[in-house]
Amino acid sequence: MKRETTPKWSRGPIEAPIWVAALAVMFFILGATGALSSAQAAIIDYAVIAGILALSLNLLMGYAGQISLAQASFLGLGSFVTGFVVSHAGSFGLPLSLLLSVVIGAIIAMVVGLPAMRLRGVYLAIATFAFADAFDNYIFNIQKISGLGSGVTVTRPHIGPFHLKTDATLLAFSLLWLAIVWLLDTRLMSIRYGRALLAIREDEQIASSFGVPVTQEKMRAFLMCGAIAGLAGSLYAYQVQVIVKSSYALQISLFYLIVVVVGGLGSRPGVVVSAALFTLLPYWFTFLKGWDFVIAPALLIITLVRNPGGLPDHLQRLRDARELKRRRETKEDIAGLRPKVVGTERPAATVTEELLRVEGISVTFGGLRAVNDASLEVTTGAAVGLIGPNGAGKSTLFNVISGFEKPRSGRVFFEGRDITLAPAHERSALGISRTFQHVGLVRRATLVDNLMLAQHSRLDYGAIAGLTALGDTRRLEAESRTNALDLLDEIGLADFADLRVEVLSTGQQRLVELACAVASRPRLVLLDEPSAGMSPAAAEHLAEQLARLRTNFSTALLLIEHHIPLVTAVCDTTYVLDAGAVIASGPVRKVIKQPEVVTAYVGEAV
Repeated sequence: MKRETTPKWSRGPIEAPIWVAALAVMFFILGATGALSSAQAAIIDYAVIAGILALSLNLLMGYAGQISLAQASFLGLGSFVTGFVVSHAGSFGLPLSLLLSVVIGAIIAMVVGLPAMRLRGVYLAIATFAFADAFDNYIFNIQKISGLGSGVTVTRPHIGPFHLKTDATLLAFSLLWLAIVWLLDTRLMSIRYGRALLAIREDEQIASSFGVPVTQEKMRAFLMCGAIAGLAGSLYAYQVQVIVKSSYALQISLFYLIVVVVGGLGSRPGVVVSAALFTLLPYWFTFLKGWDFVIAPALLIITLVRNPGGLPDHLQRLRDARELKRRRETKEDIAGLRPKVVGTERPAATVTEELLRVEGISVTFGGLRAVNDASLEVTTGAAVGLIGPNGAGKSTLFNVISGFEKPRSGRVFFEGRDITLAPAHERSALGISRTFQHVGLVRRATLVDNLMLAQHSRLDYGAIAGLTALGDTRRLEAESRTNALDLLDEIGLADFADLRVEVLSTGQQRLVELACAVASRPRLVLLDEPSAGMSPAAAEHLAEQLARLRTNFSTALLLIEHHIPLVTAVCDTTYVLDAGAVIASGPVRKVIKQPEVVTAYVGEAV
């Protein structure tokens, strides 16, 4: 079977924008011939602008998982900036108003996003609510900004010979911008920055372990969200012509939050259709007017109870489940496959050099000392075990090594460099990767997207180059995709590359996680109970894979594992932790027989 390696964004993302652009031409012609009335065009234009605003919030909530209750404020900023520019810029009003609305919306959104550096969930929602309240009650009450009771008048401009004075031409103009936003949104989600947002939505620790600078990417998400919302605000100002502060009240933000959740978080078509329907239905069915703010919360509750991901997410799960079943019926059960070693071959290390050195690490949580003056060493290409009873502090020590926990005392060195204070994503870029006790994958992303995400640090192109497909973007993305498919082929899951991780069994997810751990060609892989959830046969296959990974590719392993046969099969040396302290170290088969180690596991004899 011929493998498809062309990046998704180079094959089909322009199809939907082409249709939208065709609609723009059609509505322009209908308006020019009188077949579309001014009132009808205006109502449809409101729906188009609502779709653009919904896409901005979906980028933030659906992709990055960051809650915002300030969309109405961003919309208002775009509108009032447009009003100010139109009254001062003359014939340059249109391009300048669009540009400034986008830029100012992006800047203010980044300011709003500053709390996202430390806050999440409901606390972030409260922070954005405070911002929206400040704009609603103070900023938009400034006479020079909002005009207060009289509002701000916006005259419709012209673009060369095309006058935007009719609602039909303005509708066509808005549709063209919807096509542009749709195209940029599609490309974003097909490059490394979009995959980074999905990882952040899933789990910020997982994202960092893949080399994603979480804070930077969250701020980028707020920036793009504010820019698109500012654009929507500018288009809205030209449509209504008289903008008043009541159009940007807090309930508008709540309304669009409902629109995005009901349409399906992360579903581009879903949120646009949802925004259009919520806008158009009260006009099509007049008896619904006044009830939209009652029906919308009811739909929100139903969606959250029945399927928090919305209808598109539910349909995607059903499709993946059917595809998994169909493909399994056409080939050997993948749970029983003997996976081959993953990665790109390189000569085994001939010189034993210090790779990782941990010196005197101590970690406390309140009055509990989780790790107590622990030290260990891993050399190039070695396989080292870290064992001990539950609660011994093994995962805490792993978190210190991988950058998720700051020690109270002690130092961590990697290749002779002190990385004690380095964040997790920098350690990933240096060549440290890890797995998690609970599977560390983006469950709602496909297998191939997870493996491409694991190569985040290796894809060295900028955001502008990625969105515009300039420079080396196409080549780097194609190479990353090819490498991801090769890795999936090695573990026997290439035929399931386009299915989401969540439909696989736990054992299969563990194999994908291991492939992700070596996708970036790391020098050291930290494995936190990799056999958890696996059958004994699968654990045996895992031992073979880890042993060959170490032998063939000089990849050092540091392994936390309760399954002692796996430790003895893979590791040469091991450290034993008990109550946060190293109580024994040395060759595996000797260490596990030492009396203090046996006592730590089974207790004292009576």
